Amino acid sequence: MSTYRLWLVTGAIVAVFVAGCARGGGVGGPSAVMDVSATFNGPVEDNLYYFFAFNSNGDDGLTGPLPVAAGPYWGNGWGTGTISYYVQYTAGDYTVWKVNLVPTLTTSGDGITAVSGSPTSAEAGSHTLTVTNVALGTPTVSGAGMIQSVTNDSDQNAGTLSIQTSAAGQTVAGGVTFTPAANGGHALTGAALAAINALNAGGVALTTSSLNDLGLTLDLSAAVAGTQTVVIPPAVGTVSDVFNSSSRGTQPAVTRTLTANSSTPTATPPIPGVTITTSDLNTSGPAAVITLTVGGSDTLLGRPYDRTLPAGGNQLRFTLDMATFGGASNLSFNIITTTRLITDPTITDPRQHCYDGMGLYGNNYITFVTNNYTTYRNSSALYPVVPNAPTLLAPLSGATDAQRNAIDIIDWTVTLRRL
Repeated sequence: MSTYRLWLVTGAIVAVFVAGCARGGGVGGPSAVMDVSATFNGPVEDNLYYFFAFNSNGDDGLTGPLPVAAGPYWGNGWGTGTISYYVQYTAGDYTVWKVNLVPTLTTSGDGITAVSGSPTSAEAGSHTLTVTNVALGTPTVSGAGMIQSVTNDSDQNAGTLSIQTSAAGQTVAGGVTFTPAANGGHALTGAALAAINALNAGGVALTTSSLNDLGLTLDLSAAVAGTQTVVIPPAVGTVSDVFNSSSRGTQPAVTRTLTANSSTPTATPPIPGVTITTSDLNTSGPAAVITLTVGGSDTLLGRPYDRTLPAGGNQLRFTLDMATFGGASNLSFNIITTTRLITDPTITDPRQHCYDGMGLYGNNYITFVTNNYTTYRNSSALYPVVPNAPTLLAPLSGATDAQRNAIDIIDWTVTLRRL
């Protein structure tokens, strides 16, 4: 007899069976596979969209996969929460995809000016990034000359200053330069550039306020000839990140770090995998970043290990090599279907979106351990699919009855087996 465990997740309680049997492996192919089948209330239509979504992040069914219920943040137009991989059937064939979330800076703030890359986590949602403190770099002085030390009052422009003085304590023509650091620096602008150019012209007495326009104060000895180098390290900001998960809601704030005037991630970046570009950091107002699955950004892995075309029938069936999931110890699984992919952010009315998924509103899913070789069935699920679910009605979607029937999930099975 099979036993099962229950996990409470957002919008779902998931039954996970933990008993099964093992079979002998094969030679020259997968050692284990997953057979998936889904049955619909009408014939499969090749111009509609069928997604078999998997979460492989090992969170035991905490974060989905979930359907996108409504805009404006449609993402890929069909799925959200955590989706690591999915199989898509449309246009007459099956394809296997790995998800790459796309970050978008929706509000710049606190010196955050751009984002790029792909989050390490596959969990979609929004980040509110707030700079709470900026630690200015502490300048160091080397070489012989008048400068004893340098105080950083407000300088976030990392770089190297070279200053040559005469015995009279005046700058030497061509002897004052600034080189911005590759990480944390930028070319001088405005008053700072004017100050360096004036000193570099030569014959200017070096004073404690000579570099005030750069945000630096000099501590000087008596006039003496010499050449010295002042190195200003990058400024580092402490950042609070509040993540509003598409599946779990708002999460507790975590503390991360950013470098000013940089696009090089720190050891503790606010969003791992995402490159955040900054100018001078400040505390004027937070930045907002959304991370979504976006059509066209995912990686095509090919076709399933085996597949059966519907051929006018009402079933989709395919087989996946379990190696696809990279050794994940557990998977969460949902079937999400829709008559069209909506990406227009001006469409926000859920009555325009005709879709289906597991459970009454599509936001239930199963979670199972990957080394348990058994069959999971809709008939034994805690929340089985619901024929003619409310999400299929969508009176403003323009969907026909035939299309609603074509995406109306009425049964499914998932079998894990050894070869």
